[in-house]
Amino acid sequence: MDPRGHDENQYTKGKMKRRLNADIQKPKIVKHFYKTILAEGFEGASIAKVAKRMEIHPSLILYYFNNKENLTLALVDFVIDEYGRLLKTFRSKDLTPEDRLTQLLESIWNRDFYERIKIAGSFAVLAVSFRNPVIHEKIRELYRMFKTFLVREFTFLMDHQVISINEPAHAAEVIMTMIEGSRHFRMFIIDDDQMNRYNQDMIGAARHFLTAMAGAGVSAHGRNER
Repeated sequence: MDPRGHDENQYTKGKMKRRLNADIQKPKIVKHFYKTILAEGFEGASIAKVAKRMEIHPSLILYYFNNKENLTLALVDFVIDEYGRLLKTFRSKDLTPEDRLTQLLESIWNRDFYERIKIAGSFAVLAVSFRNPVIHEKIRELYRMFKTFLVREFTFLMDHQVISINEPAHAAEVIMTMIEGSRHFRMFIIDDDQMNRYNQDMIGAARHFLTAMAGAGVSAHGRNER
């Protein structure tokens, strides 16, 4: 066997092994970074503390990410992927249009959705986004993805005369604001034993907004058209 061919084969195998290790290790590091943020806050979530939590040497984290900024970017990508997967679980093919609206509102106002990423982690990433334009743009990407999903659903429901809005994109922005506002508000004001009732109240308010606007003679921009 040609020694050079043997060396090349070993190099290829080594490269594939390193890629496989990265595919396994990088997501684990990101998840432990997220857990460290929840425990220590963003400023306190050092690479050394992440490594201690994982019982590995900090150099391994630096090998994959180089610095905390890159690790933070990977965390934002993780958040986007988590919500992207969550939106893809929304199944509505076999539902009537009316039931589709009900399932949509119940899906986005349940704990699996608003607790997929703990609010402490969300606040930490949002705070960093004001200082880092790359992270800021990634957060915008997350909201654009969610808005696109809602616009698609609202357009379908409009076509089937289940909701009475004029502009799906504007309605999506209002519903997103309700979701984000209620998500933050409930963590500070609503007791656990009142959470289900609060969520049902929010679902009712969202349904009213989507179905009663035309009947009230109000456009999507809130102007009285009578």
